[in-house]
Amino acid sequence: MNKKSGFTLLEVLVVLVLVSLISMLLMQGLGFVLQLRTQFVNQIDDLQQGALQEYWFRSSVRSLFPAGKETNHVFTGDKQSLSGLTMASIHEEAGTPTPFKWALLPQKDKTILYYYPDLIKQPKQKWPIMEWFGKEGQFQYLSADGRWSETWPPTKFEQATQLPEAILFTAKRRQHKLQWLVSIIGVKEAPIPINQRFEF
Repeated sequence: MNKKSGFTLLEVLVVLVLVSLISMLLMQGLGFVLQLRTQFVNQIDDLQQGALQEYWFRSSVRSLFPAGKETNHVFTGDKQSLSGLTMASIHEEAGTPTPFKWALLPQKDKTILYYYPDLIKQPKQKWPIMEWFGKEGQFQYLSADGRWSETWPPTKFEQATQLPEAILFTAKRRQHKLQWLVSIIGVKEAPIPINQRFEF
């Protein structure tokens, strides 16, 4: 009598259970890998965005240019905002003195750093650059004698150049304290107009 070859019901059930377990482990592993990838991509995007934000702020502040006193763009600053002329605006070609402004505006439970690109034609136009939860955030200004002030020109000092030596921006990123210290290059006072240089 010929015996029929094949799997018994118990063997089939065992195989199905093993395949199910392997599939479940593979799906869990795949989900974990996808989760790690998403977190990694988000962190890379955050780092790139943070680097761009820092570059915009540093380049515009480092290239501050002293304005003539006959203009409306002499540098001024307080804890919440600063404005003046920069040679490295984030929206114009570098090398041209351009009026600009940085400002911190609290909104409900967060604070937003805004950039004002056109103080002449559209003074109310502003671009949100970065934001964080909380009310922390301020600008501080360093004088030539090494003293910090919350306003510029400083009210406590009798004499001060039009531009400070450096500006310190304090904020938060992902609930961690953030500080950007930017030294200002170049002259700190407006140049003498050509028609006044040779007066006797």
